[in-house]
Amino acid sequence: MKRLKIGIRVLRPLILGILAGGLVLLGILAGGLGTSYLFLSENVKQRVIKQPDWLSDDLYDAPCRWCYMKVDENGWSATSINNLLQLKERINTTDKEIVIPIFPTVYTPGNCDALYYNTILESDIEQGDKVLVIGAGTGSDAWVVWLKSQSLVYVIEVNPMGIANINTTARLGNFQVKTILGDVRDIDLPEDFSHFDFVLWNMPFLEEATGIRKRTFHDGDDGSILRSFLTLLPSLLKKDGQAIILNTAAAREFIKFPNLTTKGDGNVLIYIFSNDAD
Repeated sequence: MKRLKIGIRVLRPLILGILAGGLVLLGILAGGLGTSYLFLSENVKQRVIKQPDWLSDDLYDAPCRWCYMKVDENGWSATSINNLLQLKERINTTDKEIVIPIFPTVYTPGNCDALYYNTILESDIEQGDKVLVIGAGTGSDAWVVWLKSQSLVYVIEVNPMGIANINTTARLGNFQVKTILGDVRDIDLPEDFSHFDFVLWNMPFLEEATGIRKRTFHDGDDGSILRSFLTLLPSLLKKDGQAIILNTAAAREFIKFPNLTTKGDGNVLIYIFSNDAD
């Protein structure tokens, strides 16, 4: 029997044909996977971020800033970080220091907020207490709460960028948060968002107050936010639970809870009051 001989003239086109066919097949698969990846990534972004109309795609690519915070014998303080050298110098050295990013549209805490943060530090929050922070923004106040409670911190935030920022801060600070995206004027909360020992909020300031500079996202109130919050508050606090909020002096007109105390002077005050309802 004669052997079948395949010459180079036949073998070369055969090999090239097989290679070409393989490349075409890989191209089809890659195209399909690429399309699937783009679809899935867009789908995930819509589901996780719940992007509202005002939040443009450009913001996802916008650079974030950084802020260094610490707690020492002088209380809480914050410093903006303007470059990578400062960021390197501010790497955490103790459990009472943190460097956090500031996402686009999220308010940067500053020393003007020291009254609010130092009130949290001086509060009766104890280890194991269940604490809710509303409008946490960067999550810096959730971090200060955690320094005292050493337990899961609950958060309600209206800004989806704030939700992302809070979760990032919690990862960097090695503490746990449970976040809910929503507006207190119209929100359905899960069952475990109740019976809090403390509820905290550095609130949007009432617009009736004069001389208050608008800061960032959702930072103005015609009274509807404060009224809705005060209506919701009894369902959030356990009996004898305490609320600590920062607002303008104009808020005193709305807050009719018993055992109300205030701290501060001028236009901006801390309001501390208990839920004494039966």
